[in-house]
Amino acid sequence: MNPTPPDSAESDMPQQMRVRTLIDEIGALTLHVQELGRMAEEARQLYERGEMPAPEDPRRLVDDVEAFRRKLELAIVRIFEEIFGPRTDTIERQMSMRLISEIGPSAFVQKVLWGEEISDIALTIALERMIPSLEKLVEEYPAAFLEQANSVLEQFKAR
Repeated sequence: MNPTPPDSAESDMPQQMRVRTLIDEIGALTLHVQELGRMAEEARQLYERGEMPAPEDPRRLVDDVEAFRRKLELAIVRIFEEIFGPRTDTIERQMSMRLISEIGPSAFVQKVLWGEEISDIALTIALERMIPSLEKLVEEYPAAFLEQANSVLEQFKAR
């Protein structure tokens, strides 16, 4: 005998979770498409102004971007292992790795260090011990994490 009738609210929970997961995945894909569009527009502007030649091999450029992303992800994993140990089953690590796969390592670090939304602040509190190491990572790769600040500075330099 089933204790939960099939038409109850509890039976809808797995379906709601699947829908929420799909919505999250669509949101992540949307962010990736927006980021790619922004990058393509910036590249087009650079090519049109003659500040940068078109890449000889666009596929190699994509491979380089992916390699850099993996490098940042590995750096974050090393920080996790240094701070929290090798366990991968902690809630902090699992949620962080999911977030990194959704938004990318750069956006993840930006959320932890400078995020202003409630969820960002909660993430910062949960990962508080990582902050000094993430700040060092930003110092090591400033172009990856301070892209928005760099573009604003470039606008001021152009005036």
